[in-house]
Formats: sequence, structure tokens, C-alpha cells
Amino acid sequence: MKQPLTTRQQTLFSSSAMLVNRPDNDASLAKEKGDINHMNKFKPFHKFQLPLVGLSPEAFLDYIESVIPADHLCRLVKEVVFSLDTESIEAKYSFKGQNSYHPKLMLSLLFYGYATGTRSSRKLEEKCLSDHIYIYLMQCYAPDYRTVSDFRKNNLEEIRSCFVEIIRLINKLGITQVGKIYIDGTKIRANASAKRSKDEEGFNKWLSVITEEVVALLKEAELIDEKEDRTFTVNEEQESLKKKLSNREHLKGEIEAALAQMKEEDKKKTNLTDGDAHHMKAGGSKDIRPSYNCQSAVTEEGVIIAAEAVIEATDHNQLQPMIEQSESNSTGGVKEVSADCGYGNYETYEYLEEKGIDGYVPDLQFQQYKKGKFKEDRYHYSNFEYNESTNSYTCPEGKCLKYWKIRTNKTRKRQWNHKVYKGVECDACTKRSLCTRSKARELLIDMREPLLQEMRNKLTNKEGEAKYFKRQYTIEPIFGHLKFNLGYRSFLLRGLEKVNAEFQLMCIGWNLKKMLKMGIKAAMI
Repeated sequence: MKQPLTTRQQTLFSSSAMLVNRPDNDASLAKEKGDINHMNKFKPFHKFQLPLVGLSPEAFLDYIESVIPADHLCRLVKEVVFSLDTESIEAKYSFKGQNSYHPKLMLSLLFYGYATGTRSSRKLEEKCLSDHIYIYLMQCYAPDYRTVSDFRKNNLEEIRSCFVEIIRLINKLGITQVGKIYIDGTKIRANASAKRSKDEEGFNKWLSVITEEVVALLKEAELIDEKEDRTFTVNEEQESLKKKLSNREHLKGEIEAALAQMKEEDKKKTNLTDGDAHHMKAGGSKDIRPSYNCQSAVTEEGVIIAAEAVIEATDHNQLQPMIEQSESNSTGGVKEVSADCGYGNYETYEYLEEKGIDGYVPDLQFQQYKKGKFKEDRYHYSNFEYNESTNSYTCPEGKCLKYWKIRTNKTRKRQWNHKVYKGVECDACTKRSLCTRSKARELLIDMREPLLQEMRNKLTNKEGEAKYFKRQYTIEPIFGHLKFNLGYRSFLLRGLEKVNAEFQLMCIGWNLKKMLKMGIKAAMI
């Protein structure tokens, strides 16, 4: 049933009708002036838009359906979301009270928003009122921004499940294969100020300042109370004083909780706003801010099959978790992997060897090795020649270093097992002062050194170089798109669990756009 037009709508459409039916349009003016060309300069007003104001939601959606192109992203998003299993989200809702927005509609809203660069709950609320694409996805419903925000933060695990389901749907459609993957990470700033990151001493100083302020405010409040008792009047400053006191006491409680958490977790430094965020340096920037290290694994076709935000600033220990998550999410085995030198270390090479994965992961000193910088240092250990038959090394001066013992260095996080080779002719060597400060030169060779040499040899041949180079234009453009095209340089949510869900929403948006680009239509889902 059509709703009656408001006074403002009647005025608007009556004025529009007058514009359409005006006799002094371009053609009539041209005739009066005697111009030869009687064609209109402008397209005519559409009179058929007049009845749209009173349409029912169903009829209005039919109209929008006819306007949206058949290959538009929103159609694919809708079909993908409606193919997902949302029973775990639906089970959270009760039959009591007002009917809720269906989870499939809310997921469609979030997925399309993150795919196109709109993730603020307030902006999404506005879009549901003004943008016909969002009106189509939400079926004319307009959720409040708090509803959007609460749905996102209350369904963190379910969002992760959706990420995995979409990956498996892509695999089922035959778009991508898991065999070859490329791994990389990028730093995205946390929703927290660097000024609120302090060590124990800094928090104690801040706490003493806040305590003094609370004492001063309490004394001021007592003086105001005494004055009111004497004059029988109400002082307007009392209310503002209460707010100040409440804010200081709340801040004091937060600082005390942060100090307790630091002692419990044995942390040297933490951020008061987001306790999970760690100080990190982003790329070539000199700026060090509370951030998260966002890891991704991408297939050869550019589909993200693994995504995780971690609090470690380096990529040193991230290759194994990414490979395992890739295999879990896509139910397929990884046969080949490429990653930059941040992932290259003995533990990585040992893991790849055990799993039988063909890896292309340089170590931190690979570029120096490739450019021959080590050869300039005559007494660098790489210039010592190994003799397998005698299990010994020969130095550049022709002196022998014999196997001595195995030395183990162990820390809380890592352990090194080195073979130690010791010089037996160093006393008589005239170049000893250039080679070592000790009485005899010692070489500490990691037990896994052959794996490092094998990786370097692989990366210096043409085939290995080509495979490693492909990583640069496969995974790095994804981070460029997310951070620079869509503006995802910082997170909106706080805490590692919430940040992980938000990062996976970004990756879901990328995968949906990738599906569309690769020719997947809504009818194929």
C-alpha cells in the first residue's frame, strides 16, 4: 500500500513537474530565437520517478534490482553470503523481544563495506539510508551504527569461520589451487596512541600524578560543600568537579590494572589503550607506533588463503603457522612456498626439509652473499674451504682447522647447536692478527649449515630467481591495495582477537573482489 506524500515531498515533486512541463525549455527557446538546431541540450526529467516515493519496500527493491548491473560486486556478495552457514550466529538470538536483523544481511553489509573501503559503523549506517547498493543488500532495513558495531565485535569466531568457508568455496569453484603459496606480512597501526605506551616506571610516575590530582579534587569538593552549607546555595562547579573526579578515578583504575597485567605476563612495556599492541617499525618508516604484524598467505592466482595478526614485530617465526593455516583452511597440501628474507633462518629451512616443501626463502645475509661482499672480507667464515673426507676446514692462508667439539647455546626461545672447528697452526701464522684476536681461530658452524647453502644455491640460479621474483607482484600488491587504495592503515577495533577478525574482514573483501575479477558470477554460486 502506498504511503501518502508529505508536504515537503509534494512541494518537491510539484516543482519537478513544473520544470519538466515548462514551455521555456531549450527547444522552445531555440524556436523563439530562430535557431536552426532545435535539439535539447539536457536530458529530460523522468516523470516515472514521481511514484517511487510511495512504493512498498518490495516494489522499491524490484526497482533497484533493475538498476544494478548484472555483474556488480553486490550481487556476488549477496549470493556468497547466502551460501554460508550462519546457524551458529542465528543461535545467539532469542525469540523474545523485537525481531533482529538477519545475520546474512549484516554479513553482506560488512563484507561489501570492507571490500569497498567503508568499515566505520556510522558510515555504514549512513550508507544504508542513502546508497542504493547498501539498501539492496540490507533489503531496505536501516540498522543503527551500534547494531552494526555490536554485530561485528560479538561474532569474532563466526567471521573467522566465514573467511574459511569462502576460501573453500573458491577452491570448489576451481579458481585456485593451494600447491604454490606466497607469504608476507605488513604492519598496520593499532587503535592506540604511542603516548600511552609506558614501562613500569612510567606508569608509576603517571599514577602518582593522578593520585595527587584526585586528592586535590577531593579537597576542592569539600570546600565547595562547606560554602554551600554556609550560603544555602548550589554551586554550578560541583557537577563539573564530579566529572573530573570520575575521569581521574577511572584512569587510575586503568593504570593499576595495566601494572598488574605487566607483572602477571612479565611484560616490560604495554599500552594503556590496547594492551595487546606492540611497538613496531613499519617498513622504511622511522615512525615506531603500537601496531600489529599482519601475516598473509596467497595462492598463485592472488587469493588469500591464510590471514593472522600477530604481536611479534619480526617475521622470524611466522612461516610455519602460515603454511599450517593454509593447509587447514583449504584442505590441500602446500608443495612450494616463497617468502622474503624476514622468514629465512635455520628453523625455517629445517621445517621445509622435514615437510618436503620446495622453499624459496633467502636469509638476511643473502644479498651480501649474492653481491660477493663476503669475498671482500678475506677471513669471513664463508671463505674457509670445507674438506668432507677429513671433516676439517682450510683457511685462506692454507692452515688447517680441525673439528673440536659441539657447542650448544640455549636461550628461553631458541637453541643453537654448533660444530666448533679450531685452528692448529695459528701460532706460526703471520696473518693471525687479521683473522682473530684469540690464540687460535675458531669456526662455529651450525649443524644445519648445509640447508642454508642449499637454499642460497637454489636462489642464485635462473629458475630460483624467477620463482622468488614472482612473489613481489603476487602478494605485495594486496597490501598496497588494502593500505593505500582502501585506506586501511590502522585498525578500528582493539585487542588481538578483535583485530584478527577485522583483518580477516579485509581479506574477505579482497577475495570477493578477486572472485569477481576472475569471472565468477552470482549465478555460479
